[in-house]
Amino acid sequence: MLEYLSIFVIEVIFLHVDIQNYTTNQRNVHCIIMVFMWAFFIGVLLLFSRKYYYFPARGNKRDKISLKNWIVTLACFIGCKIITFIDWHTLKLIGEAQGKTVLQFCVQYLYYIFEGMLV
Repeated sequence: MLEYLSIFVIEVIFLHVDIQNYTTNQRNVHCIIMVFMWAFFIGVLLLFSRKYYYFPARGNKRDKISLKNWIVTLACFIGCKIITFIDWHTLKLIGEAQGKTVLQFCVQYLYYIFEGMLV
């Protein structure tokens, strides 16, 4: 919903952007707007969860992640990279960097990082 709010309210009404014909700079602005919106939303969720649900709970600093959980995590990571390689025919990072400026690439990955925090 944050994406729709950005596209159909902020960008169309306030910035007068034609969402059907994004230019490179407009796409960068969209990504930056979304990063700020997600950062704000994540902050609100953290404050709300801390106030009403006492989350994150203060755990024992001696609690360690088990070897089994590390192995499962590593296996999932490797599986994800293999599937992505099959889909993109290269590492996704390299595939997405092709044909983009450094600014476009950095803005897009900021977008991905904040989007991933909400998922």
